Amino acid sequence: MDHDYGFDLEEAIKREGLSRADLQALRTPPIEGVPLDITDRLLACFLNACRKNVPETRKVIKIYYQDRREAPELFDNRDPLNPKIQQCFQNQDYFFLPPTPAGHSVIFHRLSNPKASNYHFDEAVKTYFMLIETCMYHQGPRPGLICLFDMNNVGLSHLLRVKIGTIRKFFHYLQEGLPAKLKAIHVLNAVSFFDKVLYIIKPFMHAEILNMLFLYPTNTSLEKLYDEWIPRSCLPSDYGGELKSVAELHQEHLKTYQSLRPYFLAEERQRKGDSKLIEETSNKIKSLDID
Repeated sequence: MDHDYGFDLEEAIKREGLSRADLQALRTPPIEGVPLDITDRLLACFLNACRKNVPETRKVIKIYYQDRREAPELFDNRDPLNPKIQQCFQNQDYFFLPPTPAGHSVIFHRLSNPKASNYHFDEAVKTYFMLIETCMYHQGPRPGLICLFDMNNVGLSHLLRVKIGTIRKFFHYLQEGLPAKLKAIHVLNAVSFFDKVLYIIKPFMHAEILNMLFLYPTNTSLEKLYDEWIPRSCLPSDYGGELKSVAELHQEHLKTYQSLRPYFLAEERQRKGDSKLIEETSNKIKSLDID
């Protein structure tokens, strides 16, 4: 199926200690608003993110699809060849890094172009969500997801392009509907006006997420990052790592996005095509229960 992830399901089930029986339990009864052909790979990601709690997992799956329906500006038209997404790729860096020794996935993002006029917030958030999905497509369920941001090219003028409604939807999905366990958010080259950034986003962040936030102002030592979170072997050379430069890694990952074009197109077709059917099926089951 084109809308399925590409990781090795059996390896992931064994690695994360998941149960086939629990995966099946997530399908019965059908969840309202969720496609009947949701894949076992995606279910495995949800189950792992919810610490193998089946009832909680079912709630998160429903939110995942609900959030996608209610935010078409962030989840529809995700063709990697779309000119608006290409514009993001040309002005920002998006890629995932190798899993850490602890098994965590790491996704990286920064602005490569400092001009605020080239920053389109909705499209940037859409592309960032595509990055998370691309990482999960390849790496599958993991003990945690680490978000790594570099604010080097961020200026006050970028804040004027932020949309409060989009921030609300961003954090709701990230905190309530993401099929991954958010482990930490590391901000490199944290700007002097980060308090203003926090003023905008804090109302939409759970206390748990705030406690995951780690700031590294410019010229701050990254030894703690290396020792406790992401070793040099998993970081770009720009940050004292052993991998290629950010620019090189970004260019390599552009090919990854393009290779997943069939997936992104099929995911939207699958998501939109079956939601009505599931709702009708669920209503019929409820009707039978009442009778």
